[in-house]
Amino acid sequence: MRAIDIVRRVAPKARPEYLAAFEGGDAQLEAAGVTTPLRLAHLLAQVLHETGRLTITRESGAYHAPQILAVFGQGIHSAAVRPTEAAKLAGDGPSLFERVYGLGNPSMAKALGNTQPGDGWTFRGNGLLQTTGRGQHREMGQRSGVGDLFERDPSQVTAPEHALKPALAEWTRGKCNTLADKGDIRQITRIINGGYNGYSDRVAWLNKVWAVLGTGEVWQAGAADDAIADLQESLNTLGYGLKVDGRQGPATTAAIRDFQSRNNLTADGIAGPVTLAALAARLAPAKSPKAA
Repeated sequence: MRAIDIVRRVAPKARPEYLAAFEGGDAQLEAAGVTTPLRLAHLLAQVLHETGRLTITRESGAYHAPQILAVFGQGIHSAAVRPTEAAKLAGDGPSLFERVYGLGNPSMAKALGNTQPGDGWTFRGNGLLQTTGRGQHREMGQRSGVGDLFERDPSQVTAPEHALKPALAEWTRGKCNTLADKGDIRQITRIINGGYNGYSDRVAWLNKVWAVLGTGEVWQAGAADDAIADLQESLNTLGYGLKVDGRQGPATTAAIRDFQSRNNLTADGIAGPVTLAALAARLAPAKSPKAA
């Protein structure tokens, strides 16, 4: 099934420029190695989340003060926006993004390659995978073979003839095809997002796309991973009864989430450092009392 056929079914309100990009994008997807159902499902899951079901081209700056604090506040984001600032920045996208992505947040500005006043707004999240920052616009343009086009004119990132290019360049740079083969949506999300924001929604999209793209069965990872196999064996020691195949499909993710819930951890299905440490602690044999 072609990508455009899936997009039309799961995103009926998709923007016309995105529809045109997928309609003419078969050769680009093939060149980027997105040639299996599982790879395509993972790519579309990320795209559908990042673009709000293909309805968003640019990151919105229409934040209320509580939203600003929840996303960019102290202890959450490097911008560490204070409540008094949030009240002033509410509804002012250019000022907000200059404060959190631009020169108002030097560490983030450096990471994103934002060097000029106004870069935070000009180079805010853009396109199918929400390319962010002057540096990323420049790099994705170079990787896409269009030189400095995206840096000179960020609107070209969502033009029908270009929209897939930066997304596939980022996908390829992150070696996401290999991760998709392993069913590692956790790592794909970290690469695309820089963290795990919206992780559960990305998983939900993967399942929705697979229901259209797949054979009616629950999707399974296509390639084994030793670390996942070790994780499955550890969970089985606690009675989960997983098939030890090194593939993190829905059953393994559900087991991780159940373990997290039972151990007062965030039940997100992500076997991160905290979860792995808790698992190791549960598996550690009780220390024998010292001999008298």
